[in-house]
Amino acid sequence: MSIRRRSVAALVGVAALLIAIALIAGGTLAFAGSGGNRLDAKILFSTPGPLPACAEDQSDCTNANVVRMFIRIENGNPLLNQGRAANVQRGDVPNAFVVNSIDQTSFVDGVPYHDFDGTLTPPPNPSLPAYSGHWAVSLTCSPGGPPPCTNVGNPAVLPGEETSVFWTGWVHGDAEPNGTYVFKFTIHGTLNGAPVTLTVNSPPIVMTS
Repeated sequence: MSIRRRSVAALVGVAALLIAIALIAGGTLAFAGSGGNRLDAKILFSTPGPLPACAEDQSDCTNANVVRMFIRIENGNPLLNQGRAANVQRGDVPNAFVVNSIDQTSFVDGVPYHDFDGTLTPPPNPSLPAYSGHWAVSLTCSPGGPPPCTNVGNPAVLPGEETSVFWTGWVHGDAEPNGTYVFKFTIHGTLNGAPVTLTVNSPPIVMTS
């Protein structure tokens, strides 16, 4: 069960998601290799566990039963001039990393647990509309149009930025297996139009009864 599987149940088996700045002091980072593209993925998480189980219907769940994770991308590419174009989305900036989707794969005691796997896509076509606010997005006004600006583009990490492109969480329900969980996130995107894939694993998180 969880913040994730409940909502994701209909569509993926992935997590539902959380509150930004609840990261505890001493929150840990997990790093992914940049592969020569000067991009780095990392995970900030709120607790190393262990997480005790709570009711599958979440009736007695508290923060003690939850881990919250932020998927962050650092873009170490140089900032370049792009002229004086108006109505430019963040993803149009040279050397911006544009996020297209994130796959989640779950492991319990090192064994894939496919009930919790799935793919998440961001606005403007989110896979989970109720959680569209968990993405960083780009908004512009229509050319010549007044605010509010409602043209939505994919999340993009500008050169020199480190940005949380998505945040998620996990509530450990008593119908789920106990053991050591690891969540693998595969981020698919583009850099100057070329496909880029970044992969990062969560730290091991122990789930108990």
